Amino acid sequence: MHAVRRAAVFGLAAFLAAAGVIACQPKTTASSASSAPGLPIVEGLERPVDFERDVRPVLDNRCAVCHGCYDAPCQLLLSSYDGALRGATKQSVYDSSRLVTAAPTRLFVDAHGAEAWRAKGFFPVVEAPEKAGAPRASDELLLRMLALGQAHPFAAGKRLPASVGLDVDRALTCAAGDEFEKYARERPLGGMPYGMAPLSNDELATLVGWVAQGAPPPPAIAPSALIAAQVAVWEAFLNGESLKERISGRYLYEHWFVADLYFENVPDGPFLRVLRSRTPPGQAIDEIATARPYDDPGARFWYRLQPIEASIVHKSHIVYALGPARLARLQTLFLAADWQPTRLPGYRPEEASNPFISFDQIPARSRYQYMLDDAQYFVMTFIRGPVCRGQIAVDVIEDQFFVSFIDPDHDLSITNPGYLAKTKSLLSLPAEHGGKLLPGEIFLAFARDQRKYLDARDAFYKAADPKLRGPALDWLWDGDGQNTNALLTVFRNYGNATVVRGYLGAIPKTAWVMDYPIFERIYYDLVAGFDVFGNVTHQVATRLYMDHLRMQSENLFLSFLPSKGRERLRASWYVGATHQIDYFYADRLRGLDHATQIRFSASDPKAELIEQVLARSAVVAGPPDTLNRCAAPPCARVDARLEERAVEAQLQQLASVKGAWVARLPEVSLLRVRIDPTGSHDLVYSLVHNDAHTNVAFMFGEDDRRVPADDTLTVVRGHFGSYPNFFFAVDAARLREFVDTLRGASSDVAYERFVDAYGVRRSDAHFWANSDWLREDLRRRHPIEAGIYDLGRYVND
Repeated sequence: MHAVRRAAVFGLAAFLAAAGVIACQPKTTASSASSAPGLPIVEGLERPVDFERDVRPVLDNRCAVCHGCYDAPCQLLLSSYDGALRGATKQSVYDSSRLVTAAPTRLFVDAHGAEAWRAKGFFPVVEAPEKAGAPRASDELLLRMLALGQAHPFAAGKRLPASVGLDVDRALTCAAGDEFEKYARERPLGGMPYGMAPLSNDELATLVGWVAQGAPPPPAIAPSALIAAQVAVWEAFLNGESLKERISGRYLYEHWFVADLYFENVPDGPFLRVLRSRTPPGQAIDEIATARPYDDPGARFWYRLQPIEASIVHKSHIVYALGPARLARLQTLFLAADWQPTRLPGYRPEEASNPFISFDQIPARSRYQYMLDDAQYFVMTFIRGPVCRGQIAVDVIEDQFFVSFIDPDHDLSITNPGYLAKTKSLLSLPAEHGGKLLPGEIFLAFARDQRKYLDARDAFYKAADPKLRGPALDWLWDGDGQNTNALLTVFRNYGNATVVRGYLGAIPKTAWVMDYPIFERIYYDLVAGFDVFGNVTHQVATRLYMDHLRMQSENLFLSFLPSKGRERLRASWYVGATHQIDYFYADRLRGLDHATQIRFSASDPKAELIEQVLARSAVVAGPPDTLNRCAAPPCARVDARLEERAVEAQLQQLASVKGAWVARLPEVSLLRVRIDPTGSHDLVYSLVHNDAHTNVAFMFGEDDRRVPADDTLTVVRGHFGSYPNFFFAVDAARLREFVDTLRGASSDVAYERFVDAYGVRRSDAHFWANSDWLREDLRRRHPIEAGIYDLGRYVND
């Protein structure tokens, strides 16, 4: 990213707060006239401006779309009042060259109040109310950022100039107050909102008036009696005094700390997060801030549930329901299970970072079944969550693959107590070393331990299956005939990773099967043990370890196929990487002398296995994917309305096919199909561009391993992903023309004409209207899972 973006994005915040110098008066304010001569001025509202009613909608819909997570430019978070008051900083969360772990800067966690954040290097974009009447160094910057954007609008509906950098990794400036003059001279197109269609006069006036009136905060709202009563129930459960309750509470906390919890009987919220507090239930929360959930709290603590104050941002919104049935299930799995603990888990890194050691007293069946019950939640935490950028997790996986799980009754780590007892020391994770090892040491240590573990695993399974019959279809968990978490599809789409239930899309290049040791290790590698503020060694270690877990999941899937074809199929997944030491040494394909109990008759056993898995249970498999796995279009969906059938008959021509046009599409596009002038019956589909690779086995040089000719498109009903890279809009009557034009876009010129006709560019006069409609449609369709989309990766097509 160019410096333009960072300074300018700070300007967005700056612009919001800046209007404070204009005050809630006519535009003759002295500071406005003198600080920005010749530039437009916006007057603020003179009526009292309420944060919740007036300001938050503007911040949510226009600002938090780029400033809502760790990767917000200049760490400026505008999804809450506290974020706006905290301001911005020149410090970067994402720094791949960082040699020393950085001090964390998590809003609501690592400091409280503007002055505490100033001590950590944050500078204001909105002053606290008590300082609103005092002279502010930021006033000129804030006013000028707003004025700069108003003075240099982009040509409506046209591509932005190349000088307006948009790349997610561009360098940012984060100009402070005394740096504006230079910034404005060098970046006249860097005003706010950065690289977007302008805000309306009403929106600007709202923000100007709010700041001019002293940026008053929203009133504190006490939780309702219904919420408070349920919080008390769950805090009592998590803080039980017996040894069994304390160990179970810790295990649940370490698996919920990134969740947006909610009560089933109050779906409108608030959402809550679980934390460790120095104070017991009934008192004000005093959070113990640690980098990881299993770091030593250093004092007596209690698990507490705290309402989330910020607006919900989709990319970090991973929901987990709490209710009476959930409580009963957890009590059955953990408290009623037959185990008698004798000690509490310690907090030394070598123990706490390895759940197979720290929680070895909890029955493995309880732990695994707990994760299976909500497998989508746990897989989602791997590749979404508050880390937000997710490249360490997602550049190690294919763009689309199917996931299933070993049934607990056929997982020896569950059924044979000696299995984990013998191998748990080989299952250590990167966080144990605290980023202190060199990359070469990490690589060799992981390779050695993984080889030993997999050799031991192979020996255990051979002993349990002396006739080497191999796995049967019922070795794969079927969700007990009702749980749709049993079958998942993971999409990578660069950094736009998504997890959905069921097998969605065409038969993929690869597929995974996870057993309990793989499932738990991925969670502790990418979630519980990962520190986004960690040094480069920690981040490299996390990535290298995930390579092992990916290959082990793929190899487990291959073990269900006929043995004679396994090596050949695996090699086709790793073109150019079969000489890698992990491939042929640590994670080599074991068990080739094992057969499979599954009968195959077709020439493509991978596809046949997937079809057999889908055929076992219609409830678990869900409705067939007629959009992407339609052998002879059109394939009608039984429950579709007449207009949907007509639309999908056209879209089936785009799904799961290859062509030069596919590679030109953004990673994830939202398509709005207009049905009527009111928009109330409009349909939404997602066009998901799956990039093909020769392999995903290396950390660098991804572009060199791309195979664009093999790219495919998955068409998804409704909304998909957290980072829409582009919007398209078309009248239903013109959908055939839309499809034909896209399929014919085999050149850059042809694709640009297609975007001219149907695209909604960043500069489009209808950009914000489409963005608002899509957000409301998402909320209407999925009120619990909905959140603010991130538009920071919206492309300049």
